[in-house]
Amino acid sequence: MAITSNLNPLDRSIRGVIGISITAFALFNGDLIGDVFIEVLLGTFGLLNLISLFTGWCPVYQLAGIDTRKH
Repeated sequence: MAITSNLNPLDRSIRGVIGISITAFALFNGDLIGDVFIEVLLGTFGLLNLISLFTGWCPVYQLAGIDTRKH
């Protein structure tokens, strides 16, 4: 399975905003969440979105056969 870019620049930008927002919320507002497990899940989800932002590749899209890039 080759790792090739499968995200449109708009999709990457949206993932960046979501990733930064959720990661920051999980890091700085843990007392509002109340459960450490949920806090870790939110942080992980945010970090995965940031990784997709920087790499341009989404493993879920790869498995589903989705490609939002313009060819």
